[in-house]
Amino acid sequence: MLSAIEARATILSNIAPLGSITVELGHALHSGLAHDIVARVDVPAFDNAQMDGYAVRSADVQAAPATLRLSGEIAAGSVAPQPLRPHETMRIMTGAKIPNGCDAVIQQEWAEAKGEDAVTFTRSVSPGHNIRKAGADIPAGTTVLSRGRRLRPQEIGVMASLGEEFVSVYRRPSVAILPTGNEVTALGKNLPPGKVRNSNAYTLGALVRDLGCDAVQLDIAPDNTEELGARMLKGLREDILVTTGGVSVGKYDLVKDALESLGVEIVFWKVNIKPGMPLLFGRYGDKPVFALPGNPVSTMVTFLQFVKPAIEKMLGLEVEERSSRKAKLVHEYAKKDGKRHYLRGILAHENGEAVVRTTGPQVSNVMTSLALANCLIIIPEDRELVRAGEEVEIELL
Repeated sequence: MLSAIEARATILSNIAPLGSITVELGHALHSGLAHDIVARVDVPAFDNAQMDGYAVRSADVQAAPATLRLSGEIAAGSVAPQPLRPHETMRIMTGAKIPNGCDAVIQQEWAEAKGEDAVTFTRSVSPGHNIRKAGADIPAGTTVLSRGRRLRPQEIGVMASLGEEFVSVYRRPSVAILPTGNEVTALGKNLPPGKVRNSNAYTLGALVRDLGCDAVQLDIAPDNTEELGARMLKGLREDILVTTGGVSVGKYDLVKDALESLGVEIVFWKVNIKPGMPLLFGRYGDKPVFALPGNPVSTMVTFLQFVKPAIEKMLGLEVEERSSRKAKLVHEYAKKDGKRHYLRGILAHENGEAVVRTTGPQVSNVMTSLALANCLIIIPEDRELVRAGEEVEIELL
C-alpha cells in the first residue's frame, strides 16, 4: 500500500498543465501564469511626490528657516507649466510629477505660509527627500512575475500597474463531481429512514470553486453498475472526474469495477492513511480520475491531500509541499495501525507558544469536527505515541 507521500508523487507524475489561453486581466484571478511578465515600463513612470508638501531645490533651504516665493501648484495627474526656478517653491500633491529643477519635497508640516505668495521652511532637507524615483518599484526590463505563479489580487494589481490588459494563463480545469450510493438523498427532499443528505457534493463543489475552477455537479448515482457507468461517462467529458463513496470492499462498493469497465486505468487503489484509506486514482486517457471515500471527513481530507495538488498542477502552478508548521499537542495521542493520521485540530496561542488540540471525536462521519477545526494535525506512520507537550506537524485549513 502506498504511503501518502508516494501517492501524492504518483498523482503529480501523471498530471500535466492544461493548454494556455489569453484572457482579460480582470478574469485571470486564481489562474496560473503561463509566461513570464517582464516590465516594459518603469513603475512609477516618473519621479513623483511621496506626500503632500512643497517642491523645492534643497540648496535653497540649507540655511533654514528659509523663505521662498510660491510660484504655483501641482495636483496629482497634472504637470508643472514651467521648471522650478531658484528661490521658488511650488505646492505639490502626493503622486504628482516632480517639476524640472526640483530635487526635494518638504512635507507641509515643516512649512508656514507667508501670505499668498511666500512660504517659510523651518527645516533643511537633503536631495531626494520625499521623492519616489521613476522605476523605484519596478525598473523596466525586470521579470516581475514568473511562469507558474498563482494570480492573486496582488499579482493582478501589479500587472495592471504595468499596463497588461491581457494575460496568458493556463486553462482552468472543469471538475465533475459524482456522489454515489443508494443511501444518498438530494437536498430539498424529505429524508427517508436510513438515508443521508448529499453533503459531500456540496463540500467538494466548494473546494473546487475555492481553487477558481468550475464544479460540474452530477446526479447521484445509485449502487448499480449500469447507472454508475452512465453517470461516469458524463463526468468523463470534463477535465477531471471526482466520485465519492462506493470505493471500499463492501458488496455495494461498485465504483472501482465501474471505472475499469469504462476503460479507466487504475493507477493505484488504497493509501496508508486515516481517514481516507480506500482512495483510488486512475486515468482516462490524459484525464485524472479520483474515487474518494464516502465518509464526509475522509472525502475532504483526501481532496485536500491529493486532488487539490493535482488541480494546482493542471492550473500550471508550482506545486509545493503543503505548508506546515509545528505546535505542541495539548493532550496525549496514541495509535498502533502504522498509518499516517490526519486529525482535525484547533490551533491556538497560549503563553506565547503555538498549541493544538483535537476537535474531539475523530471518526470520519463527524463533519462538525471539520467545521470546528482550523488545522489538520499530522501523525506520521511510524509514530505510535505523542505525549502531551510534544511537538506535532500541522497544516492550516
